[in-house]
Amino acid sequence: EATLRSNQTLTYLHGLDGQIQMHINGATRVNKQHNPGAAGREKVIQTQLNSARRAELAEIQGVNHSLYSEIDPLHLPEVLELVGRRHGQRELYVALKSSIAGVISTVNEEQCIRQQM
Repeated sequence: EATLRSNQTLTYLHGLDGQIQMHINGATRVNKQHNPGAAGREKVIQTQLNSARRAELAEIQGVNHSLYSEIDPLHLPEVLELVGRRHGQRELYVALKSSIAGVISTVNEEQCIRQQM
């Protein structure tokens, strides 16, 4: 928790090269513009819920897995709504393609069948 809090209050970090420094500058700019709780949420929205930015950061870090597989399926509808609201329909479509298995896993099949009868 202390690390999480410190990541929201850092306002300057210098000395890294290239793209990673650009992303750090963006993150510290968000920290300056928001309180710590809002800063963390805003950075997740700007980076992790934007497929192009997430792919760029993953490549820089050498990471290759789906963010949506790590989200509790019960929270996916809220996350998808946030993606659509903040990043638009195209990004929502990308998010749906990546998370549809998780969304479907929350459906109660027996109750759906009973409702159709």
